[in-house]
Amino acid sequence: MATGESGLGFIYSALELLATRFELSDAAIVIANESVGLQIFRLGQRDVSVELAVRLGATPGVYCSPDIVPDEDLEVFFGACQRTLSSPQTRLVAPNWRAIISTVLVLIDIATFVMTMTNVHGPGRFFCGLVFGLAIPGWSVVGLLKLKNAALEVGLTLATSLSLIMILAQIMMTVNLWHPIVLQESIGLLCLPSLVWQATSLFSPKGPLR
Repeated sequence: MATGESGLGFIYSALELLATRFELSDAAIVIANESVGLQIFRLGQRDVSVELAVRLGATPGVYCSPDIVPDEDLEVFFGACQRTLSSPQTRLVAPNWRAIISTVLVLIDIATFVMTMTNVHGPGRFFCGLVFGLAIPGWSVVGLLKLKNAALEVGLTLATSLSLIMILAQIMMTVNLWHPIVLQESIGLLCLPSLVWQATSLFSPKGPLR
């Protein structure tokens, strides 16, 4: 198998062999990859739920159900998968999701600002406004931390976005300067530099997120 497969295919095939040998009902491996952060691969390419991601945490390793695989075998298994995912061939095809997310948010930020300035209404503005309020303020802060834990980053992004918006709105109302359009435009402009900086690695191999 080591000479016949490489990259993600090797990891999933290795999980299948591990499950067959020890008669496992489920297995997952958590690997920290420098290109895209923490990665979780599950037996049979099953979906990794948020609950499972939180339960596994951010500690790299192999997790089996039932937990009957000897530690020595788990160490060898994890080492082989870690080396495979860290190989140059695998890094070339691994998408930089952080930069992709930041790029999408940059486009939504700009689109929301333009629609607000030109007083455009409709489903497009509603969608962009929803994403803007839930993700853009939070990701402009949380994305810079590179926590390498998807579930934690999603939770912190939502919480930070809503908190920042409520705090700024309360300040504006306290000083009698409440204006929702001005608030939205101000947040969009303040968040844009951070989002652009995080998105640059999508277009430059030597960007800040490599």
